[in-house]
Amino acid sequence: MSTFNTKRFANYANFDLTINKNFYRNLALVLFFTIVGIVVLSFFMRWLTYQMSAPSGIYNDLTLTSLVVIVIMQFSLYIAGGCTLHPLRNKQGRITNLTMPATNLEKYTWHVLVCVIGAIVVSVVSVAVADLINYLMTIAVFKSGEGVQSLFVSVFSNTTGTAIQNFTNQMHASMNGVTITDSTYVSPQDMVLGNILDASLFATWAGIFCTTSIYAFGNSLKYKFNLPITYIILKAIEFLFAIILFVGMIWFTANIDTMDRMFAEETMRAFFENFHIYLYVWGSLSILAGIGFFVWAYNRYTKAQLCNKLNR
Repeated sequence: MSTFNTKRFANYANFDLTINKNFYRNLALVLFFTIVGIVVLSFFMRWLTYQMSAPSGIYNDLTLTSLVVIVIMQFSLYIAGGCTLHPLRNKQGRITNLTMPATNLEKYTWHVLVCVIGAIVVSVVSVAVADLINYLMTIAVFKSGEGVQSLFVSVFSNTTGTAIQNFTNQMHASMNGVTITDSTYVSPQDMVLGNILDASLFATWAGIFCTTSIYAFGNSLKYKFNLPITYIILKAIEFLFAIILFVGMIWFTANIDTMDRMFAEETMRAFFENFHIYLYVWGSLSILAGIGFFVWAYNRYTKAQLCNKLNR
């Protein structure tokens, strides 16, 4: 049983879905109705903006809604990562899992698929359904769907950063009484900002993947109540980084010459123009770290005991 057998994998998946279907279904329903509910609430906020005779570019914009949906998906993936080994939360579940005729690789692959990949699939379907509902409500109330931003495209593509930039420009233009007529012109500053926004979105999703893998690793350490423990550990790490950053700021303050060189106009301009490269590198490193944590979690899973200090 050292190889991956698809039939054996399917049998184990069918068994797990039969035993834990209520748990998976409830998680999926909570995520689905949360995303749809946020979009419906957003529609009523857009309707109020429409009633105040705001420019169409503002009440047809779904940028803020997209950001809220991304945050919801982010935390849902963290929870999903922390539930990868949910069937092992009690001793009977661990005994049943060990006696199932499947390899550790087949079992762990299924756990990751049903939780993490399942959460992604539910999120995609939820956003698509919410987008359709929003479009139908827009046609019913505004009598036209023209100009309404697609929630699905905004969430799952690099247009989120561009949408933020366009929304900001529209707001400034409306406040100053200016009409934007040439939408094809893009200044060098806008190109740099667009690159940074696109790279930021890549780094954000890469960071979400990495954090999800950390929650999965936390679940491999402790099967029960692992979500709060992992959260506390992450916050402790963030606090440690904040202390390091604070010490670094004190050091820079004590070395005025170093600060002058670092924050010189040419240095800052070069840093700003190449900042998107740093973000892509950071995102790539986050993806590699995430893969490493999943592998580490799998190694922990293969060495799992029926009863240890963390899982009694």
